[in-house]
Amino acid sequence: MPSQQSPSAQGALWWAGVAVAVVVAAAAGAAHAAPRAKDAAAPAGITGMWLLNPSEYDRDEKMPFTAKGTQVNEARRKAVEDSLQVISNTNKKCLPVGMPVFMTNEFALEIIESPGRVTMISENSSLPRSIYLNETVHTKGVEPGWNGHSIGRWQGRGVNRTLVVDTVNFNDRVGPVFRSGIHSPTTHLVERFHLLDANTLEGVMTFEDPVYLAKPWTSTHTYKRLPAKAELWEYACEPDAAGWSERYAGDPDAKKPPQ
Repeated sequence: MPSQQSPSAQGALWWAGVAVAVVVAAAAGAAHAAPRAKDAAAPAGITGMWLLNPSEYDRDEKMPFTAKGTQVNEARRKAVEDSLQVISNTNKKCLPVGMPVFMTNEFALEIIESPGRVTMISENSSLPRSIYLNETVHTKGVEPGWNGHSIGRWQGRGVNRTLVVDTVNFNDRVGPVFRSGIHSPTTHLVERFHLLDANTLEGVMTFEDPVYLAKPWTSTHTYKRLPAKAELWEYACEPDAAGWSERYAGDPDAKKPPQ
Protein backbone atom coordinates (compact mmCIF):
# COMPACT_ATOMS: atom_id res chain seq x y z
CA MET A 1 0.00 0.00 0.00
CA PRO A 2 1.54 3.36 -1.01
CA SER A 3 2.56 5.52 1.89
CA GLN A 4 0.56 8.61 2.48
CA GLN A 5 2.50 11.90 2.78
CA SER A 6 1.32 15.38 3.44
CA PRO A 7 1.73 17.99 0.69
CA SER A 8 4.44 19.69 2.76
CA ALA A 9 6.38 16.42 3.09
CA GLN A 10 6.12 15.78 -0.63
CA GLY A 11 7.43 19.30 -1.30
CA ALA A 12 10.37 18.74 1.04
CA LEU A 13 11.31 15.53 -0.76
CA TRP A 14 11.07 17.25 -4.14
CA TRP A 15 13.39 20.07 -3.04
CA ALA A 16 15.81 17.53 -1.56
CA GLY A 17 15.97 15.78 -4.92
CA VAL A 18 16.64 19.08 -6.67
CA ALA A 19 19.42 19.86 -4.23
CA VAL A 20 21.09 16.49 -4.86
CA ALA A 21 20.83 17.01 -8.62
CA VAL A 22 22.38 20.47 -8.32
CA VAL A 23 25.29 19.12 -6.25
CA VAL A 24 25.92 16.31 -8.73
CA ALA A 25 25.72 18.69 -11.67
CA ALA A 26 28.05 21.15 -9.96
CA ALA A 27 30.57 18.41 -9.27
CA ALA A 28 30.44 17.27 -12.87
CA GLY A 29 30.76 20.86 -14.03
CA ALA A 30 33.80 21.39 -11.83
CA ALA A 31 35.43 18.28 -13.23
CA HIS A 32 34.93 19.56 -16.77
CA ALA A 33 35.91 23.14 -15.86
CA ALA A 34 39.20 22.20 -14.22
CA PRO A 35 41.08 21.47 -17.47
CA ARG A 36 39.78 24.67 -19.02
CA ALA A 37 40.97 26.70 -16.03
CA LYS A 38 44.38 25.05 -16.27
CA ASP A 39 44.59 25.82 -19.97
CA ALA A 40 43.63 29.44 -19.35
CA ALA A 41 46.54 29.81 -16.94
CA ALA A 42 49.07 28.56 -19.48
CA PRO A 43 51.43 31.19 -20.99
CA ALA A 44 49.93 32.93 -23.99
CA GLY A 45 51.71 35.39 -26.25
CA ILE A 46 54.78 37.31 -25.19
CA THR A 47 53.17 38.99 -22.18
CA GLY A 48 55.11 38.00 -19.08
CA MET A 49 58.48 38.17 -17.36
CA TRP A 50 61.63 37.25 -19.27
CA LEU A 51 65.34 36.85 -18.61
CA LEU A 52 68.10 36.89 -21.21
CA ASN A 53 70.02 33.65 -21.68
CA PRO A 54 73.00 34.01 -19.26
CA SER A 55 75.49 32.99 -21.96
CA GLU A 56 74.54 36.15 -23.84
CA TYR A 57 75.19 38.69 -21.08
CA ASP A 58 77.42 41.50 -22.30
CA ARG A 59 78.87 39.45 -25.15
CA ASP A 60 81.39 41.32 -27.23
CA GLU A 61 80.36 41.02 -30.87
CA LYS A 62 82.29 42.21 -33.87
CA MET A 63 80.37 44.77 -35.86
CA PRO A 64 81.23 45.98 -39.38
CA PHE A 65 82.21 49.47 -38.28
CA THR A 66 83.20 52.21 -40.64
CA ALA A 67 86.34 54.13 -39.74
CA LYS A 68 84.12 56.70 -38.05
CA GLY A 69 82.29 53.96 -36.15
CA THR A 70 85.53 52.48 -34.85
CA GLN A 71 86.75 55.89 -33.75
CA VAL A 72 83.55 56.74 -31.87
CA ASN A 73 83.25 53.31 -30.28
CA GLU A 74 86.80 53.35 -28.95
CA ALA A 75 86.33 56.86 -27.58
CA ARG A 76 83.18 55.75 -25.78
CA ARG A 77 84.87 52.65 -24.43
CA LYS A 78 87.79 54.65 -23.05
CA ALA A 79 85.48 57.19 -21.41
CA VAL A 80 83.63 54.39 -19.64
CA GLU A 81 86.81 52.63 -18.53
CA ASP A 82 88.30 55.89 -17.29
CA SER A 83 85.27 56.46 -15.07
CA LEU A 84 85.59 52.89 -13.69
CA GLN A 85 82.15 52.12 -15.03
CA VAL A 86 82.29 48.35 -14.61
CA ILE A 87 78.75 47.41 -13.60
CA SER A 88 76.34 48.89 -16.09
CA ASN A 89 76.24 50.97 -19.21
CA THR A 90 75.04 54.08 -17.39
CA ASN A 91 77.51 56.45 -15.79
CA LYS A 92 78.08 58.13 -12.44
CA LYS A 93 75.26 60.59 -13.26
CA CYS A 94 72.79 57.71 -13.26
CA LEU A 95 71.68 58.20 -16.85
CA PRO A 96 69.37 55.58 -18.44
CA VAL A 97 70.92 52.55 -20.10
CA GLY A 98 69.15 53.09 -23.42
CA MET A 99 68.83 50.69 -26.33
CA PRO A 100 70.04 48.12 -27.17
CA VAL A 101 71.47 47.50 -23.67
CA PHE A 102 67.88 47.71 -22.42
CA MET A 103 67.32 44.34 -24.12
CA THR A 104 70.75 42.74 -23.66
CA ASN A 105 71.62 42.88 -19.98
CA GLU A 106 71.19 40.47 -17.08
CA PHE A 107 68.16 42.15 -15.50
CA ALA A 108 64.59 40.89 -15.73
CA LEU A 109 62.35 42.23 -18.49
CA GLU A 110 58.56 42.49 -18.32
CA ILE A 111 56.52 42.61 -21.54
CA ILE A 112 52.89 43.73 -21.49
CA GLU A 113 50.57 43.42 -24.50
CA SER A 114 47.63 45.84 -24.48
CA PRO A 115 45.32 47.29 -27.15
CA GLY A 116 47.40 49.33 -29.57
CA ARG A 117 50.65 49.00 -27.65
CA VAL A 118 53.34 46.68 -26.36
CA THR A 119 55.19 47.97 -23.30
CA MET A 120 58.57 46.69 -22.15
CA ILE A 121 59.88 47.40 -18.66
CA SER A 122 63.45 46.60 -17.64
CA GLU A 123 64.38 46.11 -14.02
CA ASN A 124 67.40 48.40 -14.30
CA SER A 125 66.01 51.14 -16.55
CA SER A 126 64.07 54.17 -15.42
CA LEU A 127 62.55 54.47 -18.90
CA PRO A 128 60.09 51.88 -20.27
CA ARG A 129 59.84 51.12 -24.00
CA SER A 130 56.53 51.89 -25.68
CA ILE A 131 55.94 50.17 -29.02
CA TYR A 132 52.97 51.74 -30.80
CA LEU A 133 50.93 49.30 -32.88
CA ASN A 134 48.41 51.77 -34.31
CA GLU A 135 50.99 53.99 -36.02
CA THR A 136 52.56 53.35 -39.41
CA VAL A 137 55.00 56.28 -39.43
CA HIS A 138 57.21 57.65 -36.69
CA THR A 139 56.04 60.73 -34.81
CA LYS A 140 57.78 63.85 -36.05
CA GLY A 141 59.36 66.47 -33.84
CA VAL A 142 60.06 64.12 -30.92
CA GLU A 143 63.30 64.78 -29.07
CA PRO A 144 65.86 62.00 -29.69
CA GLY A 145 65.71 59.50 -26.83
CA TRP A 146 67.56 56.74 -25.03
CA ASN A 147 65.11 54.13 -26.33
CA GLY A 148 64.27 55.90 -29.58
CA HIS A 149 60.76 55.96 -31.04
CA SER A 150 59.22 52.56 -31.81
CA ILE A 151 56.29 51.47 -33.96
CA GLY A 152 55.31 47.85 -34.44
CA ARG A 153 53.02 45.38 -36.13
CA TRP A 154 52.11 41.72 -35.75
CA GLN A 155 52.79 39.26 -38.56
CA GLY A 156 51.19 35.82 -38.68
CA ARG A 157 48.67 34.25 -36.33
CA GLY A 158 48.61 32.19 -33.17
CA VAL A 159 51.86 30.66 -32.01
CA ASN A 160 53.52 31.64 -35.29
CA ARG A 161 52.95 35.36 -34.95
CA THR A 162 55.94 37.71 -34.91
CA LEU A 163 56.17 41.20 -33.44
CA VAL A 164 58.11 43.42 -35.85
CA VAL A 165 59.42 46.62 -34.25
CA ASP A 166 60.89 49.58 -36.14
CA THR A 167 62.89 52.08 -34.06
CA VAL A 168 64.60 55.36 -34.96
CA ASN A 169 65.33 58.74 -33.33
CA PHE A 170 68.01 57.67 -30.86
CA ASN A 171 70.20 60.18 -29.08
CA ASP A 172 73.98 59.72 -28.96
CA ARG A 173 74.30 59.74 -25.16
CA VAL A 174 75.31 56.17 -24.54
CA GLY A 175 78.38 54.14 -23.69
CA PRO A 176 80.38 51.86 -25.99
CA VAL A 177 78.43 49.66 -28.37
CA PHE A 178 80.17 46.41 -27.49
CA ARG A 179 76.94 45.19 -25.91
CA SER A 180 75.41 43.82 -29.07
CA GLY A 181 74.40 46.88 -31.03
CA ILE A 182 74.83 50.51 -31.87
CA HIS A 183 73.01 53.64 -30.77
CA SER A 184 73.24 56.96 -32.61
CA PRO A 185 71.02 59.60 -34.26
CA THR A 186 71.54 57.84 -37.62
CA THR A 187 70.75 54.33 -36.36
CA HIS A 188 67.74 52.43 -37.71
CA LEU A 189 66.86 49.31 -35.70
CA VAL A 190 64.41 46.58 -36.75
CA GLU A 191 63.55 43.85 -34.22
CA ARG A 192 61.59 40.64 -34.73
CA PHE A 193 60.26 38.86 -31.63
CA HIS A 194 58.64 35.43 -31.76
CA LEU A 195 58.19 32.43 -29.50
CA LEU A 196 60.37 29.39 -30.17
CA ASP A 197 58.20 27.55 -27.66
CA ALA A 198 55.86 28.56 -24.82
CA ASN A 199 58.77 29.57 -22.58
CA THR A 200 61.45 30.74 -25.02
CA LEU A 201 61.38 34.11 -26.78
CA GLU A 202 63.76 34.97 -29.62
CA GLY A 203 64.64 38.54 -30.48
CA VAL A 204 66.48 39.31 -33.71
CA MET A 205 67.95 42.82 -34.01
CA THR A 206 69.08 44.26 -37.34
CA PHE A 207 70.99 47.54 -37.24
CA GLU A 208 71.52 49.94 -40.11
CA ASP A 209 73.64 53.06 -39.75
CA PRO A 210 75.16 54.80 -42.78
CA VAL A 211 77.64 56.70 -40.59
CA TYR A 212 78.89 54.01 -38.22
CA LEU A 213 78.25 50.69 -39.98
CA ALA A 214 79.66 49.59 -43.33
CA LYS A 215 76.65 47.28 -43.84
CA PRO A 216 73.54 46.12 -41.96
CA TRP A 217 74.37 43.95 -38.97
CA THR A 218 72.19 41.39 -37.15
CA SER A 219 72.34 40.05 -33.60
CA THR A 220 70.07 37.36 -32.10
CA HIS A 221 69.12 36.90 -28.44
CA THR A 222 66.98 34.40 -26.56
CA TYR A 223 65.00 34.91 -23.38
CA LYS A 224 63.51 32.39 -20.94
CA ARG A 225 60.08 32.96 -19.43
CA LEU A 226 60.17 33.43 -15.66
CA PRO A 227 57.55 31.85 -13.36
CA ALA A 228 54.16 33.54 -13.25
CA LYS A 229 54.79 34.66 -9.67
CA ALA A 230 58.03 36.48 -10.63
CA GLU A 231 58.15 40.20 -9.82
CA LEU A 232 60.35 43.09 -10.88
CA TRP A 233 62.58 44.34 -8.09
CA GLU A 234 63.33 48.01 -7.54
CA TYR A 235 66.68 49.06 -8.92
CA ALA A 236 67.92 52.45 -7.81
CA CYS A 237 71.08 53.97 -9.26
CA GLU A 238 73.31 55.04 -6.37
CA PRO A 239 76.48 56.75 -7.59
CA ASP A 240 77.67 57.76 -4.14
CA ALA A 241 80.29 55.67 -2.39
CA ALA A 242 77.93 54.31 0.28
CA GLY A 243 75.25 53.24 -2.17
CA TRP A 244 77.77 51.63 -4.49
CA SER A 245 79.45 49.71 -1.68
CA GLU A 246 76.17 48.42 -0.30
CA ARG A 247 74.76 47.26 -3.61
CA TYR A 248 77.89 45.54 -4.88
CA ALA A 249 79.37 44.26 -1.63
CA GLY A 250 81.23 41.04 -2.41
CA ASP A 251 81.01 41.53 -6.19
CA PRO A 252 84.53 40.91 -7.60
CA ASP A 253 83.76 43.10 -10.63
CA ALA A 254 82.93 46.15 -8.51
CA LYS A 255 86.35 47.67 -8.00
CA LYS A 256 85.32 50.94 -6.41
CA PRO A 257 82.70 53.66 -6.97
CA PRO A 258 83.16 56.27 -9.72
CA GLN A 259 84.85 59.45 -8.54
